[in-house]
Amino acid sequence: MDHLTRVYHFRYLRQLLEVKRFLKVNPSLLPAVIYLVSSGAGLYYLTCLLSHFGFDGLKHIGLGDFLTIIFSSFWLLGAFVAFLLILVFFIPIDRASSSIQFLSIGKFMSAMNRPFLKIPVLYGFSSSVIAIFFSANILAESQASAIKHTKSELVEVSFNYPVNWLGNTITKLNAVKVVASTSRYVFIYHPDTKKSVVVPLGNIATIFNVKQGDE
Repeated sequence: MDHLTRVYHFRYLRQLLEVKRFLKVNPSLLPAVIYLVSSGAGLYYLTCLLSHFGFDGLKHIGLGDFLTIIFSSFWLLGAFVAFLLILVFFIPIDRASSSIQFLSIGKFMSAMNRPFLKIPVLYGFSSSVIAIFFSANILAESQASAIKHTKSELVEVSFNYPVNWLGNTITKLNAVKVVASTSRYVFIYHPDTKKSVVVPLGNIATIFNVKQGDE
């Protein structure tokens, strides 16, 4: 292990211990940060997903969705916790990778990111936040593609009162997909016409799965 790597590890460990002492004094801070970042990433995922179907997610997402979206996006919570665990165990991970030539993260960070050498833990945390939002965007694109190009999970949606669909007044939509739902709205996509519609949640009467043989 070269000098640059040892210096980086020393400063990283020192700051990690300072963070640990701070969290002992403020034990509720870490769960709050994890909750806020995961919820923010969840809303970002939902907004990106809806944008692929022509919806302006910000118009239909409320405070209640921010507070509860974490319950429908546990994968983001798990991913963010995993990133934080990597930060905690960064030094042993880097020491193990240093045995392989060119894989010393500490050396790379010291050589390429000298402005951040004094704040490695903060830099690592910021990188984790960026990574989780980047992952949310990739997953939204993947989910949107799956919804548009597959015929599985089709449903039949009935409404309590008529809605305008392609210039017609209807009370039922057949062979559609529910893109997502919030505390106030349901977002529906019709694969055959490639059209989308947003319906108030209170106007949804029933949603039934469509069997493959009934399509």
